[in-house]
Amino acid sequence: MAYVTLRTSQLCAVVGDNEAGDSAHPQHRAGYNGLWSLTSTQAPRNCFVPAVAGLNLEHFMDELFMSEEGGDIFEPRHLPMTLERVSEREARLHHGPSPLTGVESWTIFALAEPCFVDLDFRATLHRPPRAGQRFGFFWASYLDAPEAPALHFLDPQGRWASLSADAHGSGNTLCHHSAPSASWGDPVRHYRHGSLTHAFSQRRFGLPLIYGRPGEGGMLWLLLLDQEGPVRMCMSPSGGGTCPERCTYNPAWDFQYIADRASAGQEFRCRARLVYKPYQGRGEILDLYYTWKAHL
Repeated sequence: MAYVTLRTSQLCAVVGDNEAGDSAHPQHRAGYNGLWSLTSTQAPRNCFVPAVAGLNLEHFMDELFMSEEGGDIFEPRHLPMTLERVSEREARLHHGPSPLTGVESWTIFALAEPCFVDLDFRATLHRPPRAGQRFGFFWASYLDAPEAPALHFLDPQGRWASLSADAHGSGNTLCHHSAPSASWGDPVRHYRHGSLTHAFSQRRFGLPLIYGRPGEGGMLWLLLLDQEGPVRMCMSPSGGGTCPERCTYNPAWDFQYIADRASAGQEFRCRARLVYKPYQGRGEILDLYYTWKAHL
């Protein structure tokens, strides 16, 4: 099964594996999993680039990632995945241990009324990292030509700030203020340019949430995460390519989960909530975050 369609009273989400789309989704390319499409009764156009996806499991990262000897940087794109409908509003993606890094993962996508998509990710590392002690996971969401490509976050002082990087691979990634250092990899190893994992902003975030304004700006795209220190939040101004129709770029609104000490047999879990609804101002965002945290 390549994809399933889940609905609430407001949302329609197409959850898919790495296969190419069929006649109902002819633009979807092979190699992109997660949310093939997300629409709302208030916004019937897919907020993601139709050829790719949102909440797409993009990278498995040890300290060889993006190095000459590191191999395939898009390992999750090439894994055979099993997609199962769990219930009317839930679907599960699973893949066996990956050949390069030894990751096995399960992701449940669950819709909740009226405008929520919940992600529950679990993974097991069947082998130790090939280099270093850290291991990470990276999710990418390719937004379809929003008029305002920037992401917004709360800084450690509780003030709203914006992340709008100059280029892909330049100042793209935010760490939590408790993180000891904004770094990745071995400082003596050579890494290829253009990795968001290695491209840090000097600023830090206070709460693990980011939001943007898709399309013409009338909708809220809010990502809430259940952890702080292990999470990094990213923005690429051009990660989703270009949109000739609108004469603009498609940004990537991404996040990472990083374990500083990883070992064989270790299990990981990360939960997120995507809120997709009409934008009613910043006043509701903290309420949405704390209500979800209390529910967890």
